[in-house]
Amino acid sequence: MASDSSQDPSDAAPLPNWRGALPPGADPLFVGIGSICDTAVRLTGADGAALAVLTPTRGVRELVYATDALAQQLDEVQFTVGEGPCLDAYHEDRPLLCAELDDETLDRWPAFSSELVGLEVAALFAFPVPGQHRPMGVLELYRRTAGALSEQAHQSAQLCATALQKTLESNWALHLRHSTTEEAAIEAAALSGSGAANGDPFTRQQVYVAAGMVAVQLEISTSAALDRLRAHAFSHHASVTAVAADVVARRLSFRDLDDSSVDP
Repeated sequence: MASDSSQDPSDAAPLPNWRGALPPGADPLFVGIGSICDTAVRLTGADGAALAVLTPTRGVRELVYATDALAQQLDEVQFTVGEGPCLDAYHEDRPLLCAELDDETLDRWPAFSSELVGLEVAALFAFPVPGQHRPMGVLELYRRTAGALSEQAHQSAQLCATALQKTLESNWALHLRHSTTEEAAIEAAALSGSGAANGDPFTRQQVYVAAGMVAVQLEISTSAALDRLRAHAFSHHASVTAVAADVVARRLSFRDLDDSSVDP
């Protein structure tokens, strides 16, 4: 099928997606996101895509959608180690383009790069989703073969990022009635219980619950507790989501760990 970079991805016909339909009662904020991410894959020639929403003040980072398991894993690695193209694209408000995973990538994100060993990924591209004052999220793309995006593919990715902005904003009407800012609306959606209650495979609500529990156990701030969770996950070659699940299930207590095993 010939791709048209002038097509507005928000008007694209719904495509099959790995996540499937939103479960009953799921937060309507993210309706339509899957179709745009799938369209981004098709228009750019990428092998997979994901969308993460982020907020600066509370460090909330929620994976909203992933087209496949590897796209989800790449986002999870960045969430665990706290570095990578997605985070830099958000903080620098510009696309981060890694046409090949070379020494420059290793030097910039050593912890992230070390986790890529053995994964079938050779190129990564991160495009900020525009917001009123700063990005509201990042569209993440990966390819299994190295090489830069063509000019048309680059334009298509930016079109998709803009379409994600339009779709999120159009879905925010209900949230904004109860929130004073756009950031507050994102945080309310990211931390709501609807995703977890309906088996959302992407929500990280449990991580924030675990961070609160660790904060109580160690008498530290929740942001410091989140750093402890990440450090423990990285040092034990586990995802932060898996460590959080053990904390919430009370299989793991940071109060019982030696300081050396949890310090970043």
